[in-house]
Amino acid sequence: MKEYRPIFISLFKFFSVYLVLTALYYWYLTYYQNELKTCDEFTYRVAKQSSCLLNCIGIPSQAKHIDQENYMRFYVNNNFISIVNEGCNTLSIIILYISFIIAFANSLRKTCIYLIITVLLIYFTNIIRISFINYIFYYYPEYGKFSHDYLFPTVIYGLIMVLWIVWIKYFIFKKNK
Repeated sequence: MKEYRPIFISLFKFFSVYLVLTALYYWYLTYYQNELKTCDEFTYRVAKQSSCLLNCIGIPSQAKHIDQENYMRFYVNNNFISIVNEGCNTLSIIILYISFIIAFANSLRKTCIYLIITVLLIYFTNIIRISFINYIFYYYPEYGKFSHDYLFPTVIYGLIMVLWIVWIKYFIFKKNK
């Protein structure tokens, strides 16, 4: 059993962090959706920043919130294109990502620096993802479903897989050699 101790410790850290962060996120969403009956602040910011990105590259867009709705409405050229809800904000994916990184952490400083940089990278990649999904929905609607369901999830999950591999290869195994 002693030889499997590191595996059990990593699993314990993973599930502990994952359960705590997921519970906090659930509480956060419940508060906004059930108590305030509105869109949560993180989703609101993601939608607004995605709209801002499209505006910066010359594509008129807006992210609007309607009272009592727990999502944002996304418009391109004043046409309603999509909704941005809590599933679009990547927080649940970031929670899974953080849990994995912490499960294999061996240095607090390196872990914190790596998490800050990579979570920001994931966040900004998601802003780009939402912007371009809405761009595709407006200009190339025939590719919208494919882009939303397959292309852009592959980009986000692919990025996370690469970041996990970098973490393990260059920060975990390198130290152990």
